[in-house]
Amino acid sequence: MKSYIILFSLFILSVLTFQSCSDTKASSPDSNPSTPPRTVKVMPAQSIQYREAVKASGQLALAEEARLSFKTGGVIRKIHVREGQQVRAGQLLAEIETDEISARAQQAELGKAQGAISVENARLALQLAERDYRNAKGLYTDSVATLEQLENAEVQLDNARNQLKLAERAQSIQAQQEEVANYNLRHAKILAPADGTILKKMAEPNEVTNPGTPVLLFGSHSKAFVLRVSVTDKDVVHLNLGDPATVVFDAYPGRTFSGSIREIAGMADPYTGTFEVEVEVKPEAVALRSGFIGRVSIQSSEAIPLISIPTDALKVADGQAGIVFTAVGNQARQQKVDIYKLQGDQLLLRSGVNAGDQVITSGLGFLQDGTPIIIE
Repeated sequence: MKSYIILFSLFILSVLTFQSCSDTKASSPDSNPSTPPRTVKVMPAQSIQYREAVKASGQLALAEEARLSFKTGGVIRKIHVREGQQVRAGQLLAEIETDEISARAQQAELGKAQGAISVENARLALQLAERDYRNAKGLYTDSVATLEQLENAEVQLDNARNQLKLAERAQSIQAQQEEVANYNLRHAKILAPADGTILKKMAEPNEVTNPGTPVLLFGSHSKAFVLRVSVTDKDVVHLNLGDPATVVFDAYPGRTFSGSIREIAGMADPYTGTFEVEVEVKPEAVALRSGFIGRVSIQSSEAIPLISIPTDALKVADGQAGIVFTAVGNQARQQKVDIYKLQGDQLLLRSGVNAGDQVITSGLGFLQDGTPIIIE
């Protein structure tokens, strides 16, 4: 009986002790923790129409450059110009020795004259054959000439006609040969095709040049200067003919030139994999020269709708994916965003937040989805 009373007393004591501990835990502030609100700053997300800016560098050149050469090979007699010289359309630039070409032209002229004589003789022979045939036919009608004599006269007439056709054909060929010879004689000189500049001399007097071998590099003033640059496939898709551009040259530091795209290559260079773009540079009151190195920034005419937020709003990023927080009421809400690119202190997004959303820009390290916030 005494043991039973002791056990019952211990049970009551343990119950009271457990209840006391439970009451103590319930009254402890850590038993039901509440996250204190975080003070943050916010900025509104903005909708923008973004235009890609493609940057590249290249070499300045005249839009129309020609490698001038002689039609016929020979010894260069004289080059009348120097590199960098300004020339006028039709001005004599260079010439070769013409003795051999002149001789060929004279032979062609003589052949043409002989051809004319051959045609005239063939016409006379045809007239005689026609007369003999008429006489033979009349005599045969009068039974004076035989059928054989008539047939012989007819054969002679056909032969005379064929000889005339052959002589006329030969005369036409000889006339063409004379035209070729005179053409070669005329092109024994190089004349300026337009007003322009001699960019480079590629040969010297007394050298033997072959037909079509460049002697002078000529740049026409009838066309503007162009800056030829190479861009990647990732950039070329943003460019169109007429897109505006700004150009700077090392030769004129601090000065900006305006221009626009005049040509875009239809295929990539097989060696570099890049596309050549020609930017026409508008003339200014300064001297530009072929060979200047220029840097160009081309503004794409295609607008891309994007969302712009401060870079401070980005908590983490992995490639093009990122995490930002927006203020919704008095809570921070986590948002996954698709990053287009970083531009200065702005982050350009394809999606994830909308224009006008309040993006949190400070205190990100303490935020989780649903964290209470106080906006400064």
